[in-house]
Amino acid sequence: MITAHGGSFGSGRNTTKYLNHTEIFGADAIEVDIYKHFGILYISHLPAPFTCFKKIKLREVFKLVKEKNIKVNCDLKQRHIINDVIKLAKSMGVQDQLIFTGCVSEFDNIDCGEAWFNRLKGLPYIRQNIAKIKERIDSYNNPHFMGINLNYRRINGKFVEECKAVGLKISIFTVDDIEKLIQYVPIVDGNITTNLPLVARSLLNNSKGN
Repeated sequence: MITAHGGSFGSGRNTTKYLNHTEIFGADAIEVDIYKHFGILYISHLPAPFTCFKKIKLREVFKLVKEKNIKVNCDLKQRHIINDVIKLAKSMGVQDQLIFTGCVSEFDNIDCGEAWFNRLKGLPYIRQNIAKIKERIDSYNNPHFMGINLNYRRINGKFVEECKAVGLKISIFTVDDIEKLIQYVPIVDGNITTNLPLVARSLLNNSKGN
């Protein structure tokens, strides 16, 4: 899966311009940062409690992904808002198009979409723990728990190959280095988030012989 990082092609993060250009990204998913203040779910890279009324509401994002039939990476910037996000998504019929990253926990009640964990309690994302990470995620027997989400600078080719060997899916961000895209696109079993989604898509198609 290829995710167009928020602000791809200089469109600005969490902006109308970004949302209006989803067709040209060539990605499977878009990405938004989510906060909640005064009962309002809105998108913003930084908290904006006193201007949240002026921000793009998450409802508007969900309306767009439903129309475009694409997935949306909900990068949760606050704890304890995931239930509200899921409730809204279900009310709009887009629950199966959700991807959760950021402040999402293995202890959250997730019954839709895909959860990619930025951290697991007491289990650092290092090569020595790969098998244990896989076991931990599998132990919950939750089909919506997909794998781990981490910065590409924290991994290397051996880490990716060992994850693949034990069946641990990974999501890496934000890969804008062409050489790293060439290295990781063919071998990552999961997701790559990038500001260069068209490049990543071309590499992925080539790796599949398309």
